[in-house]
Order: sequence, then structure tokens, then C-alpha cells
Amino acid sequence: MSKTNYNNKENKNVKALFSVVCLCIIALGLIVYYSAAPKSAQKNNPVNENQTLEVTTEVQRAVTIEETTEKKTESTTAAKTQGKTSEKTTKEKTSMPTGKNNTPYKSFYKYPLSEAVNKGYTEELVFDSTMGDYRAHAAVDFKGKEGDEVVAVNDGLVLDTYTDNMLGNVVVIDHGGKLVAKYCGLESVAVKKGSTVNIGNKIGTLGKVPCEGEDETHLHFETRLDGKAVNPLDVMGKTE
Repeated sequence: MSKTNYNNKENKNVKALFSVVCLCIIALGLIVYYSAAPKSAQKNNPVNENQTLEVTTEVQRAVTIEETTEKKTESTTAAKTQGKTSEKTTKEKTSMPTGKNNTPYKSFYKYPLSEAVNKGYTEELVFDSTMGDYRAHAAVDFKGKEGDEVVAVNDGLVLDTYTDNMLGNVVVIDHGGKLVAKYCGLESVAVKKGSTVNIGNKIGTLGKVPCEGEDETHLHFETRLDGKAVNPLDVMGKTE
């Protein structure tokens, strides 16, 4: 009996030892597995980070190149446009220079039509039979016949040509010395905007002035000195 008991105890000790060994092996396996997993992740992470950095760098480089190219293109276009504008401004005259032959009140000015005046300059209100009201007449109406030649009163630069519902066909000329004249009521226009004329050059033929249709055929002639309306006969040194 004592020997049998001894054998049973020994068997139990062996089993217990075997169980401990198994547990140790399992624990060791787990330790090795979990220890190896982070290393594997650490080995893979640099690759992913390098790929991410490389892609990001390429995208940034592409965007930078594209933006730089667009800015260079815009700058070049703006420079070309500015250059063309400057060149155009330099070539085109914007006003008539003043000289001894075109000084208001002093130099010689030619009549734009005949010397005969149909209606003189006045800043007072006078009755307008065409419009049926009272208004100032800041112009001189020179008599003529339809088709008569209208000429430039002095050398000048044509600032504009246009058609007005009240004044008919109009030619605006800068005659220098800050004197600008409006030739109104033309049937035809013989000059263009930007062109230059000499004294006595034809600028058109006489037609009608719609807002003064009840009056005799005439040229409605206005003058402004430095932007202010003045009597054309006075500024040209003529007498009515």
C-alpha cells in the first residue's frame, strides 16, 4: 500500500511538471508572437511613410510648378497689354498743341461757312420757335444752303464725330489753346476721329439742325475755352 501511494504521488508530480512546462511553452510562444508583430509593423511603416512623403512632395511640386507657370503667363500678358497701351497712347495725339497761329482771341481764324449770321450767341433766355420754349443760345448760327462746304476755322485735331438727335451730325475739333469747337447740323462728314485738319480744310457739308428746324438753313457753331462756353465770334476775333 505504501509503495502504491508513492507511485501515485510521483505520477501526479510528473503531470504537474508537464503542465507547467506546457504553460511555459505557450507563454513563450505568445511573447515571441507579440514581440515580433510590432517589429513587423515597424518594418512596414517606413515604407508607407516614405511613399506618403514621396506622393505628397510630387503633388506639391506639381501645384507649385502650375501656379508659377500661371503667374508667369499672367505677368507676361499684362506686360504685353501695358506695352501695347503705352505704345498706342504715345502714337495717338490727345490734344492740339498751342502756337502763335492758334491762340484764342489773338490769332487768325477763318469763318466755318459764310460771314452771315442767322442767330447770335446769348446766355439769356430767348424763344425757340422749334422747341416752343425759352432757352439760351450758346452758339452762333452761320447762314448757308444745304450742301455748302463747311471748313475748319483753324488747324486742329478731330476729337469726335457723331450723330445727335437734337443737333444732327456733329464734328468736334480741338483747335489748340484749350479751344474746342463743335460743328453741328452737317449733312455729310469728311473727317474721322483722330485725324488732323488744317485751317480751311473741308470737314463736311451743310445739312439741318433738328432742334432749330424752323430757322433758316445754318451751321450751329459752338466753342468752349477750357471747358467753358464762349462766344465764337469773340474768341475768333470776329465782329457780328
